[in-house]
Amino acid sequence: MSTVFLQNAHLIDPQNGTVDQGNILIKEGVIAARGAIVSAPGKETRIIDCAGKYLAPGIIDIGVKVCEPGERHKESFKSAGLAAAAGGITTIVTRPDTVPAIDTPETLEFIRRRAMDASIVNVLPMAALTKRREGREMTEIGFLQDAGAVGFTDCDRVVRDVKVLTRALSYARSLGAWVMGHPQ
Repeated sequence: MSTVFLQNAHLIDPQNGTVDQGNILIKEGVIAARGAIVSAPGKETRIIDCAGKYLAPGIIDIGVKVCEPGERHKESFKSAGLAAAAGGITTIVTRPDTVPAIDTPETLEFIRRRAMDASIVNVLPMAALTKRREGREMTEIGFLQDAGAVGFTDCDRVVRDVKVLTRALSYARSLGAWVMGHPQ
């Protein structure tokens, strides 16, 4: 790898809520220095003038609809990853409303492998809260979380059975699992 010097950028720091003019020095793919004054790079350094541009830590897009498995012709991990990267997104969190729904550890594992092979951005999959997203029976939340699900949702389908929803929310809470609704 090489050394890259990004100069004259607007540096966004969401932790401190600031946007400051500055530079970033990247060595071997790792940020080595950042701020208003960074020592001059060496001869082999690639210099990129970022005047008028904003640099931020990786931006995450939550709730991305990727149609794999089932309807890849609508949106694939490859096309979603390329679109995300073009917009400055480094990570997408995908929804489980696929055909079939992502409601088993096996389907989730397929999704993770496929995403790793096809997407140029990081992919974090969510899993369905209920089997087939039908709202009748909760999924194996613990096993899905162990398999890599970062959250649970039935997307635009409402879990109408209060007992099922209460049990799923209670179990998710005991595991520290994130549950997302889709109000409209």
